[in-house]
Amino acid sequence: MKGVFYTAILFVSCFFIVSCSPQETANTGNKATNAANAANANYAANPAATEADVKKLMSDLAAALAKNDADAASKFYSDDYHLVTPDGVDQTKTARLADMRSGATKFDSFVYDDINVRSYGDTAVAIATVKARGTVQGKPRTTDMRATLVFRKMTDGWKVVSGQATPIAAAGTTPANSANTDKMAETNKSASSNMNK
Repeated sequence: MKGVFYTAILFVSCFFIVSCSPQETANTGNKATNAANAANANYAANPAATEADVKKLMSDLAAALAKNDADAASKFYSDDYHLVTPDGVDQTKTARLADMRSGATKFDSFVYDDINVRSYGDTAVAIATVKARGTVQGKPRTTDMRATLVFRKMTDGWKVVSGQATPIAAAGTTPANSANTDKMAETNKSASSNMNK
């Protein structure tokens, strides 16, 4: 009987010691996530570092685009990258690189200018002026654009995940539908006046 009692005490003591001692977790996959979160916390705390990294990446990307080097440009885009082109086409990374390789899109020059970067931890948004010259589908394209690029901090560095380019209208030009816009504004103003009577 004493043997059973001592065995029970020994069992309870071992259980207590094991449950109170620090243990290694079996899931070591969290180590990479924790390291990435710590790195992202540094970027959230230091937006100047994010801005410097993003501007450097944009400079390197612009150099690759100016040389029509699809392989070099590829390194800056995430696998799920999308670009909304100045023509309103939603272009994937694969399609963008294919256009460069085939010569459908060919740049003579490409520069990001007036870059403004805002950071949100592991995400950053840059708005810039794009000064690019070249051809698209064999037609010359010389319109300056405003571009919005969204970046994400990945395990292998910052990557562009999304972009949009919008042509900058030349000074003194008006949109083709400006007459319709003016007419609609006048109609809305008249309707608003009638409601207030």
